[in-house]
Amino acid sequence: MSRFVVPLAPDVLAQRITWAWRLAAVTCVFIALWMQQRGLWAALLEGDPSGISAGIVGLSAVLTGWCGMRANVLAQQAEPDSAWRQAWAQDVQRVPDQAPALLNERSHGAHETAWWFAGATIKLGLLGTVVGFIVMSAQIGRMPGFDLDQVQTMLKQMTSGMAIALYTTLVGLVANLWLGLQLLLLDRLADRIVADIVASAPAAPDA
Repeated sequence: MSRFVVPLAPDVLAQRITWAWRLAAVTCVFIALWMQQRGLWAALLEGDPSGISAGIVGLSAVLTGWCGMRANVLAQQAEPDSAWRQAWAQDVQRVPDQAPALLNERSHGAHETAWWFAGATIKLGLLGTVVGFIVMSAQIGRMPGFDLDQVQTMLKQMTSGMAIALYTTLVGLVANLWLGLQLLLLDRLADRIVADIVASAPAAPDA
């Protein structure tokens, strides 16, 4: 069974993840252009006057760009003769007991903030849900009577609140899934780099 599960070298894995991110980024650009042609961006901005959905999209775009740059950095660190690997291998020899924790901090430390922002997208989506329901409940409380015209106006305003809730929830969920996938791949690559450095580092000389 083991012959069918051959771990990829860190540099090969880094190249594959980098190219996968580039392919995904190009796909996102085409999807964004398609949505622009179909008028879906305008519908999103019009349906969510709170601007929360637009903020989530902007945050996702920034984090996606950061993930691409981070993938390039990890690809450089994964090279067998890179300066990072040589310096980290020396750390393994110098402090072998603390080496795994030290290398994990150096390779994953930048990901922690990105994970927080990725989690913030779904929290913003939930915030938009609350805002939408507040708008709906506010319109119900303002209804003075049961005049037909007033009821129609109230229903339109309630629909606006429901649109805010649905748009922000949907955008937040999609953004969180997309960013989580990218960061998961980056974490996996960083783990492989650390494991390879620890495994290939020469043993520290006995005192």
